[in-house]
Parts: sequence; C-alpha cells; structure tokens
Amino acid sequence: MTKTITINSETFTNALEKLNEKEVEIKGASIKDALCTYSYALLKGPTKGDTLSRNGAHIVHDDLLMKFDSLDVFFAHLDDAYTGNKNTTPLTELEGEIETEKYHVTGFSISGVEENKSVILSGWKDVDNGIIKFSAPKIKYSSAYLYISELKERIENALDEVEKYMNGKTAPQEDPNQQVMTFSQEDDAFEKGKVL
Repeated sequence: MTKTITINSETFTNALEKLNEKEVEIKGASIKDALCTYSYALLKGPTKGDTLSRNGAHIVHDDLLMKFDSLDVFFAHLDDAYTGNKNTTPLTELEGEIETEKYHVTGFSISGVEENKSVILSGWKDVDNGIIKFSAPKIKYSSAYLYISELKERIENALDEVEKYMNGKTAPQEDPNQQVMTFSQEDDAFEKGKVL
C-alpha cells in the first residue's frame, strides 16, 4: 500500500521563504586587534527595526579577515590610487598593482534600504611617515560606479562572514594545556657534558 502526498507548490514556496527569513541584518562591521565589532538591525519581533551594536570578544577567523582584505582594491580605487590606469582596467589587474598593498579596509557601514542602499568603506593607507585613517566616499548600490557589481558581491561575502562570527565562527582555539613535554635532547647533552 502506497500513499501519495500532494504538496501545493505555492504553499511550499511560502514555507521555504519563511525558513529563509533572517532575524537580523548586519549593518556594519569593523576589525581592530583581531576582534570584530558589528552592528545589526532586528528584522522580527516587537523591537523590529532596532539597531544594536556588539563588541566581539573572540579572535576573528581567517575567512573574515580575507573578506575584509578583498575590499582593499575598492578602497584604493575610490582614493584615486591608480593614476595610470583607465576606467576599463579589469579589477583583477588592479588587485595586482603595488598601490593596492598600501590600502587596508578595517570596516564598512551600510545605510539605506532597497534601491537607496549604500556602503562606506573605512580603513587606512600607508604613507611615507606612517598611516592615514579615512573613509571612502559613500557608494550607492544603484550608482554608476565602475566596479559596483563586484563591490556588492564582496560586501555580501563579508556580511555573511560577520554573521557567521556573530553565530560563533571564530579563530580555532589552541589547547592551553600542554600535552607532551620532552627533554631527550637536553638529557643527552647533559649526559655527554664534561666537568671542568
């Protein structure tokens, strides 16, 4: 005896959408001393719309650091670091330029909703006598910025890693208890030692 179950596709799609609804939306993040500070807006509940800030107490995972590093090229481009390149230069080519190495994104913030959403990158660049901290101009997601699709994609990747950090993804912890201690080399040297 077999049973047939009929699923209404519209009901199934609605159920999947509800499962995928997020409870929070990351609005910004920054990394300092290998710790992440981030802000997020509540998307559900009686305090929907409230924005909260948290200072992470755990060391960030290398994946999060790499996502922030992937934003350096935009930071440099927005600061007009690539004076010899044309607006048609592929982003991968800019990433290989020596100028990119001088720029370091340490944070970003997102404002607005839907078509008015925009992002501001912040960080520092190396100069001859130290570093200069600054924020890049606000870039609207609907703007004609040359690399807007790549920027949006990399910001989404960084947001995903910040959310994972918020949910417990941190740098692997080493066991503080030493498991093995050997003195064989020191013992051999002691046994073969001469007394003067």
